[in-house]
Amino acid sequence: MGRNKVPIKRIADKTTRQVTFSKRRSGLIKKAYELSVLCDIDVALIMFSPSGKLSNFSRPRRIEDVLIRYLRYEEQEKKAEEQLKEQLKDRKDGVYSGVIPNKEHLISILEELKAQADKVTQASRL
Repeated sequence: MGRNKVPIKRIADKTTRQVTFSKRRSGLIKKAYELSVLCDIDVALIMFSPSGKLSNFSRPRRIEDVLIRYLRYEEQEKKAEEQLKEQLKDRKDGVYSGVIPNKEHLISILEELKAQADKVTQASRL
């Protein structure tokens, strides 16, 4: 016999909600650990219980290191996006002026943009 499907909705009773959180927290941490090992990735997990208690998990780095990496990545992405927008605005090839360039010209622009995006991606991995 299988398990009954639990409806996904807020548990009304405070005690039951806390017990459910405690039981599921360990399962979630186990999944995060397995994902980090199987895929060789950095994982940071931050949770606050219904009572306000902090629970966190990080692997293989400290949680602070993963958060700093995230913030740096976010900054680099914003800078790269702004640079690409500026480059497109500065172009006189008609991309923003409403003139449709030929197919070969569009392909060369796309290849150039892809190369720049790849550079940003490689830089963010460091």
